[in-house]
Amino acid sequence: MGQYRHLLVLLTEVDPHSAALRRGLALAQLSGASVHVLGLFTPNQQHLLREERLNVADITRQYEHYRVQLKGLIERYHGSAIALTVDSLNAEDVRSQAIDYISELRPDMVIKDSEAVSAWGRLFGIPLDCALMRGFKGVSQFVPAAAIAVPRRILIAVDTAFSETPDIQARFNRGLIRAAQALALQCDAQLHLLSAYSLAGVFASDMNVTQVWIEEMRDALQAPFEALADAEGVAPQRRHFIEGRPVQVIREQVAVLDIDALVMGVVQPKGLDKLLGDTTERLVSRPPCSVLAVHPQVAETWEPWPCN
Repeated sequence: MGQYRHLLVLLTEVDPHSAALRRGLALAQLSGASVHVLGLFTPNQQHLLREERLNVADITRQYEHYRVQLKGLIERYHGSAIALTVDSLNAEDVRSQAIDYISELRPDMVIKDSEAVSAWGRLFGIPLDCALMRGFKGVSQFVPAAAIAVPRRILIAVDTAFSETPDIQARFNRGLIRAAQALALQCDAQLHLLSAYSLAGVFASDMNVTQVWIEEMRDALQAPFEALADAEGVAPQRRHFIEGRPVQVIREQVAVLDIDALVMGVVQPKGLDKLLGDTTERLVSRPPCSVLAVHPQVAETWEPWPCN
């Protein structure tokens, strides 16, 4: 038995070079999981010469063409041993219906091509990837176009700083590690653990602090990180406790360690002090590699399936 039983690949375009489809099929081949492909149809208005809305007949015609193309794309893989099914959605509120569809299907993972979004784009609207992370209470993987089919190095970003609810924080961190372990076990990948910390508040409050006091503060912040790494069996050379802003530190370490997949929490669990969700959304909007986003609800109960 593999780590996954049922994978869902979400396509917004009928793209034979889709990195998400490539990743989904590769994981299915390794795990024996089934793959369900869901196409999200959006009417194309670029061909219109006048400023007017598409009528129902135009949309229906485009949707039927979309379905034929999508079916043709999936039929290319029917000769493989993978159990492969396909469906499509045509709706006014495709985001809401897609999340409802996915939540009812309850896949082990949703896999989607990454969509780069600027900071301005995030400010004035909710990108589809962010909406999916917020709405689907499970595991979502966002895959950039240049990603390899099977990740070989995985980085888990955790927050071990002081919290008013340490038990919630500890369970959340363990859930992230379990999700990363499942992917690593399936792909025979190498795991790394990262936590970014900041002493900026220390310098802001007292400019006369000594180097010894700074080192003591750093050691106090690092202690729970080391305890987590010890408990989860992370080798010392694969632990990374680094000062700096989380987004910057994560991007730098992805490059330095040649990471293929980054595992992070989606939405801030109740009681956590830091906006983990915001950090994840910023990285998903401009991904340095594949991002595995884990919702707190699934992090509470995640346990990998045993491998043969």
